[in-house]
Amino acid sequence: MENLPPYEQWQPYTLAEVAQYCVGVDWILAGGHALHLFLGKAYRQNTDIDVLVVRNEQQQLTQTIAKQKLFVATIPGKLTPYDTQKYYEQPIQDIWCLNADNNAWGLQIMLFDLVADHWVYKRNPAIQLPLHQIYFEKEEIKVLKPEIQLLYKSKATRPKDQVDFETIVPHLEAKARQWLLQALTKCYPVQHPWLLDLQTL
Repeated sequence: MENLPPYEQWQPYTLAEVAQYCVGVDWILAGGHALHLFLGKAYRQNTDIDVLVVRNEQQQLTQTIAKQKLFVATIPGKLTPYDTQKYYEQPIQDIWCLNADNNAWGLQIMLFDLVADHWVYKRNPAIQLPLHQIYFEKEEIKVLKPEIQLLYKSKATRPKDQVDFETIVPHLEAKARQWLLQALTKCYPVQHPWLLDLQTL
């Protein structure tokens, strides 16, 4: 398909539509929607929607999503049509899905890896957790835990990421704050700006 919409042009699917498209796939809600479900309310606008899917389930996506709607981020800034004959290994991790009208993006699917049933953080494989410990369930949806979502957001933070951090951290349990502090310490040899805030809580 030619003339793909710009990266920032979104008409995101609803959670119900995501559940319909991803039926048969063990997906975990991520991004701002995950943080809103954790907090129990929306505190900023979400212009997109993201889910995590285990890498070895990627080929099941085309059972419910037309392959013509799927595009793979093969290199930064370039999307190529999803190839059902390929198995996408690292470092490829992002699959973009067009909306119903094919004129905007409706869903971003982020592949992640498992090692012995442990989630592995893509930027530092030393950071791992048992798969069942990276999410909580709410409204029959698996939702990425907020401390893990903030870790994903910690690289090249944008204004909305700072809003997320300042809004969510006061609501984290002490164990979750400590986990995030330790994970950030492992990831950033030069002190990350969020570390001081976490250390003073």
